Amino acid sequence: MTPPGAVLARSTAAAGLLAAVCIAWSAGPVSGGGRGTRLALLAGAGCAVLATARLAAGDWAPSAGIYQNLATRTIRSMLDVLRLVPWAEGLIIAVLALEALHRARPWHTGLLAVALIAYLFAVHLAESGAPPGALRPQVPVLAAGLGLLVLGCGRAGPGLRLAAGVCRGGGGHRRRAGTARLTSAA
Repeated sequence: MTPPGAVLARSTAAAGLLAAVCIAWSAGPVSGGGRGTRLALLAGAGCAVLATARLAAGDWAPSAGIYQNLATRTIRSMLDVLRLVPWAEGLIIAVLALEALHRARPWHTGLLAVALIAYLFAVHLAESGAPPGALRPQVPVLAAGLGLLVLGCGRAGPGLRLAAGVCRGGGGHRRRAGTARLTSAA
């Protein structure tokens, strides 16, 4: 039997690793650091560190007493702020902002979506202390969602390339680009 502290450490490490992967994956294609890139990257890194710290802290708090010294009160206040702010959701917003700063590549965004979902599941498992087997009843729904994601990325690929003007040429490409825009909107 694995001790509960080891399970918490393992799930916290998994969530931290997935956070780093999500940030690196979304920031990788951004070249030159356009407007907002540095801010989104710093916000994502800060949220990742604080979300991991929140998971590592768990329910720990310094012992409560009537007379607390300044250090104990400061630690207690910092832990309250750490637990109050939804750092994992801030990380998701920062990663999506980084993803929006480069040109659209459906397969890249699709893999990022899978990594973000895995991150959210890792955070949920770390916060709840549940074993990974607790997600077993959701496997059919997750598989259906993954299938829809693959279909959406496959469908968006040609339409986005034509609409972005990657395929240069005569008027036939323009007609197909217009058709792709109409069909992808429907």
